Amino acid sequence: MTTPTDDCCGLAEGGMACAPRQPAAAEGCPACSGRLRTVSAAHVMRQVRRPAGRGIEAVEAFGFCAAADCPAVFIGGGLRFDAADLRRPPAYKTGNAADLLCYCFDVSGADALAPGAAETVAFIRERVRAGDCACDVLNPSAGCCLGSIGAWQKAHGGTRTG
Repeated sequence: MTTPTDDCCGLAEGGMACAPRQPAAAEGCPACSGRLRTVSAAHVMRQVRRPAGRGIEAVEAFGFCAAADCPAVFIGGGLRFDAADLRRPPAYKTGNAADLLCYCFDVSGADALAPGAAETVAFIRERVRAGDCACDVLNPSAGCCLGSIGAWQKAHGGTRTG
């Protein structure tokens, strides 16, 4: 099972460019037994289509499942949201290269495999260092995309650029 990592976030001088890595949830994903990372209910509300009336606000925190082979994305308080429930599901969950891997700079799975992908990743890394990312808000994982891009490239036979 491939899971994206967040190790780009330590790139900023003097601290983190992205939000600090959230701790793993106490329990594993009930759909795949994979590791869950804690995300806030507010984050889930920003990611899920039509969140009103879905009970998200009644849950203190959710677990985010990054496993590519698992349909679940957010799990908590008896609720489960799959990729189809998200406004913009990530490519590593859908398998669709047209979907995004980098939400801050609109980089799709196809972009990560295209000629020039190394330059694209270098650009993202530079912008992360400059503090120009909003991964904690835009990315479903609430973490940095560079690990997702590298995992996507590895899984799809592309040149790993990170």
